[in-house]
Amino acid sequence: MVHQKQIFLYTRIHGIVAKPSAGGIVQMLVFGGKSWAAMEINTNTMELNSASNHTYEISDWIKAGHLVRAKDSWKVVLTTAHNCVLVMSLETGSCEQKVTGAEQCVLYAAALWGDSIGDLVVAAGTVFNTVLVWRLNTPSNVLWRLQGHEGVVFGVSFCRNGKALTSVSDDRSVRVWNLESGRIERVLYGHRARVWKCVAVNESASWLISCSEDGTCREWRDGDTVDVRPQSSKNVWTVDVRAGMVVSAGGDGSLWLWQAGTSRRIESVDELQPVQLPVCKPDQSSPALRPSENVRGFALVDAQTAVVITKSDHFMVHDLAQRTWREVDGPCGLQGYAMVAAEPVDGSLVAIGCRNGAVTLLRGTCTWAAARLHNASVRWLCVSRRVGSLYDIVSVDDSGDVVWSIVSDNSWRVAARLQRASPGTRVSAAAVSSDGLWVALGSARGSLYIYSAQNIAFDEPPMLPVACVWPQAHGSYSVSTLLFDMSETGTVLHSGGRDGWRRTFCIGEPPVDAAAADIRRGNQIDASFYRISAASVTPGWVERLYKCCGRLLAVTFFCKRLALADMVSGSVLFSCIDAGGSRQWQLLFASSFLRFAFVNRNQLLTTQFDLQQLLNTGAQVLATGVSSIDLRCVQLLQSDQCSVVVVGGEDGYLRVVECKKNPQVLAAVKRHRSVIRCIQVLPPAFAGFENSRFVLTAGAGSEMRCWKLDTGAFDTPSKAVLVEWASALLSQDTDMRVMDICVARCHDSVAYVAAACSDASVALWRVDVARQQFFCVSRSAVAPTRCVLSIGSVQLSGGRAFVLAGTTDGSIYLWELTDVATPVSATVDLDAQMKLLVPHVHQSGVNALCVQAQANGLVVASGGDDCSISITSINTESSPNPTAQLVCKKNLAHASAIQGLSFVDANRLCSVATDQRVALWKCDGLELLKMEVTQVADPSALNAHYNGKCCQGQVAVAGMGLQIFSF
Repeated sequence: MVHQKQIFLYTRIHGIVAKPSAGGIVQMLVFGGKSWAAMEINTNTMELNSASNHTYEISDWIKAGHLVRAKDSWKVVLTTAHNCVLVMSLETGSCEQKVTGAEQCVLYAAALWGDSIGDLVVAAGTVFNTVLVWRLNTPSNVLWRLQGHEGVVFGVSFCRNGKALTSVSDDRSVRVWNLESGRIERVLYGHRARVWKCVAVNESASWLISCSEDGTCREWRDGDTVDVRPQSSKNVWTVDVRAGMVVSAGGDGSLWLWQAGTSRRIESVDELQPVQLPVCKPDQSSPALRPSENVRGFALVDAQTAVVITKSDHFMVHDLAQRTWREVDGPCGLQGYAMVAAEPVDGSLVAIGCRNGAVTLLRGTCTWAAARLHNASVRWLCVSRRVGSLYDIVSVDDSGDVVWSIVSDNSWRVAARLQRASPGTRVSAAAVSSDGLWVALGSARGSLYIYSAQNIAFDEPPMLPVACVWPQAHGSYSVSTLLFDMSETGTVLHSGGRDGWRRTFCIGEPPVDAAAADIRRGNQIDASFYRISAASVTPGWVERLYKCCGRLLAVTFFCKRLALADMVSGSVLFSCIDAGGSRQWQLLFASSFLRFAFVNRNQLLTTQFDLQQLLNTGAQVLATGVSSIDLRCVQLLQSDQCSVVVVGGEDGYLRVVECKKNPQVLAAVKRHRSVIRCIQVLPPAFAGFENSRFVLTAGAGSEMRCWKLDTGAFDTPSKAVLVEWASALLSQDTDMRVMDICVARCHDSVAYVAAACSDASVALWRVDVARQQFFCVSRSAVAPTRCVLSIGSVQLSGGRAFVLAGTTDGSIYLWELTDVATPVSATVDLDAQMKLLVPHVHQSGVNALCVQAQANGLVVASGGDDCSISITSINTESSPNPTAQLVCKKNLAHASAIQGLSFVDANRLCSVATDQRVALWKCDGLELLKMEVTQVADPSALNAHYNGKCCQGQVAVAGMGLQIFSF
């Protein structure tokens, strides 16, 4: 980021218009809501300056803006929500001309085209599914009334020459209109949700870029989709294009820059080169195949050569460049069956498994060697290359026997037979490490098996036992691909499965602070097998992983489409329809291009791409996103290096985000099956972990989890280490939701966590960090007809500890947990610890609650659905039970329900509500000190932190986005 400047205090920016001026100056118009401002960018110094020191307000919502030259000055042209156009002076902000369209209607979108005031054309998208086109100099005459959309028009855009117009709508369509005839030229469907904007790349509007609520940008050519770029989980709000460069802005805050026209998206098999089998007459010499002949198996052996086995056992060689055929002597034992596998990168070695248990090796187009490795039909083969001419082959037969063999320049020997973990295990993936010391198998039931070859003797091939097992590493889904890699920490294993996830493991000595759930100890070996990371790649499944040019690439299958994706950037490099799910396909990475081939309906189809162009098709990420899904909880962390927030949301991800002008996600892990509703952080250096913080999360599905966050990595903010430490189900009823949690007490390595539950109960759980386990201590039923919405806790100076909970009827309950310090196996009666009920503090639900100590007890701040904030004092010294007194109450503290409260210090309180206002209050009398507007829509959580040493504080607000305030 070169420069950043706040333009409006209380308004979102909805549009930016830029026009080049003299001397390297770019004139800019910025507008949003009812406000607009003029800016200048000096492209020589990259400075952003205000053209005037004012922002201007008008009386209606601005839907479009434009800049035109009038003699020696710029004029600002604005289209408002009631089909009115205002011509404003850029210098003074005054209105010089007002023109109202012939039809007084409400607009959801508008666009302006023209270089002078007299030539301006207005396109207005109405709430009545119509686009009105009219000229500024003849407002009473509507040029065109464009009808056809079946929903509200959300966006309109002119092409460069003004002869065509694009419109998008609630009906998920993109429509292209000819403004010379007023007729529709194209109707495009493809987006799976509402479309927000569409812009034309060329003047004829045959080349388009659109963005949608489905989180993607689509590139269209001549009415067909040629590229789809997923950018965020939900919403790409806007897109623009200049000179073929596209910039798109996601709902998660991401900003992407990419080149249009670099798509490698194949939408029809007609775009591929078919490989036609030769059919000759009987009097011709060779080859002679039946007219009904088709392809049984194939392999690409180099960039221009394919080996094909036909249904009738012909062994053919095809030159892809010359399109010529020749028949060669094939392996024995085909007899209507052939299992073909090629080296996955360059095809330099091909293995063919036969019905009689034999495996034949091909180098180029020649049979190099053959051996009978099995006593039954070969059902599965894997070929991999270590280095140079050293290869590994793993083969499996009908009976489940697994054979690992090694191929070198002049030899081929069986290295070992691999023991099956159970008789029913079906191998679905295999890999051998580059040093030949480890073999990994994946099963059709999602498990991983590791074999050690460190001490084997090759004189007599041994039966290798399983050294380590990771049951259901991919759940119950099949492991479809395995890939070994080497790193400084040890031997790394990447796995992909039909669950759509890629998981990364390491063989070696795990870090001392690694979670027990992420470690599997080996049998009779010194090393361990531990999990490093996991990430969702596709809604379908991950079919194969590659390492090419230092990049980790993945082939995925989803909705009949095969796609090659970059695992670092997430960009799809190419995709092909009808190839997803194909049992016979191959990628071949040549020095300068990529060859792709697959069998579709018994026919071999192929194409090729320039490899370097393909690898450069990814988007440049100008700004990273946080989340486009609703964030439900937030906690601020502080370190010497930077400020960090931990957020959880509807998508079940726990994210660690660095607080800066452009927030950066340091870590994102998904273990929760559904929404994370609440987060708490244990004190620094808890249980002796000096460089770590422990985070507790809970939410839907009765789930509670403990995470270990390595804060030592904050001095390098490009990443953070976040591992799951322990987990528990609070109830067997998975419909029960944990609404809120708080840390009631801490001592040594044990923390007591109180949870507010949707089944009208409060649960007390003990988390032992040293043992990495949860244990249920007690459960208290508050009331059978009420849901507990919020919970808070406090420890007084004398060692007394209290927990408070707010319910849906506006009441607050108090428990004392001073004497709760139990052994692991002991429980307590939480109902007996209830000391106080403060009824009807609010008229309805207590959504937010925070508590802090005071001289004779504690003070509670609560916010409710009734839009009020209450301060309640509880005297814990009174006998026999504590007493409560309402100190003050601020009715209509906000214009809508309170969603978050947090004490800043002993005298100040911060609140947020769904009215998108963040307020700072003085606790004494609830005097309003300051109020800000948050740009976070539907705010649902707030957390504040004040650093007394530097007299600075921060407030984090989460909802449909994340915003950090400083004070």
